[in-house]
Amino acid sequence: MALTTTTFVAQTHNLWGDHAADQRREPLEALYRKRQPDLLATQEQRPWSRDLIDAALVDHERVQDDFTGWSTQSCLWWRRDMFEHVEHGADDVGILSPDARLFWVRLASAAGPVLFSTAHLTWPGHRQEQDSGINQRTPQARAIVERLTELAGDGACLFTVDINDIGPPSWALGNGGFIDSFTALGRHSPVTHPVVPSGFAEDVGTHLSPLASPRKAIDWIFLRGPVRVRASEVVEFFYRGIAPSDHYPVAATLTLTQD
Repeated sequence: MALTTTTFVAQTHNLWGDHAADQRREPLEALYRKRQPDLLATQEQRPWSRDLIDAALVDHERVQDDFTGWSTQSCLWWRRDMFEHVEHGADDVGILSPDARLFWVRLASAAGPVLFSTAHLTWPGHRQEQDSGINQRTPQARAIVERLTELAGDGACLFTVDINDIGPPSWALGNGGFIDSFTALGRHSPVTHPVVPSGFAEDVGTHLSPLASPRKAIDWIFLRGPVRVRASEVVEFFYRGIAPSDHYPVAATLTLTQD
C-alpha cells in the first residue's frame, strides 16, 4: 500500500492510579507539556490525572462522556487540527475491574477514518483469577478482537493496552490480525514495567508475594488495516529524577496508507 501524507504519533500510558500521586504530579505534567503525541490513550487514570493532561494538551480534544470509566479508568485524546470526532463507546468485554471497558473513538482524518481504542486487561492478582487459577485475559483479548472487527472492519484500527501478561492474550490479538508496533519493525519491545529507578518511594513485592516484579513488556500499541509503523519507542522520561508513572509510555509514529 502507498503511504498517504497523514503521519502521526500515537502513545499509550498507564498512569498508575493514585499511587505516589503527590510525587508524580509535576513529572506527569512535564511529560505532556514537553512530549505531546497526536493521539493519547491512558489506563489506570483518575480524575486528577485526566485534568492534568487536559491542561497540558491544549491543542487536543478528548472523549466527553458521563460514563464513570472515562474518568476513573481510561480516556482518549486527539489533536484537533488532525482528527475529528465521529462517535465513541465503551464496551464490556469481560474485564473485571469496576467500570473497565474497551474504550474507543472513531475519528475522521484527511486520509480516512481511524478507530482508536484502549483497554486495561485484568491483573493476574485479581481474586477471581487467584481462586480459579484460570487466565482471565485471553478471553478478554478474544472479545476485543471480535468487537474491534465489528467496529472497524478492514479500516485503520489502533488498539492500545496494558495487557498484564506476556503470552496468550497477545497471541489472541496476533491471530486476530493485529500486529504490535515493535514486531512490525522486526524488533522486540524494550521493558515497559516497572520503571527502574522510579525516583519515588515504593515497595518491592506485593501483598501476594515478597518477590520483586519481573521487568517485562506489557504496554503495547497494536494495529490492523491501512496503517504502517514508521518508528516505535518506549519513552524514558524523568523530571528532577522522578518518573511520571511506574509504567513507561509507549509511542509509535504511524502513517495511514491507501491502495
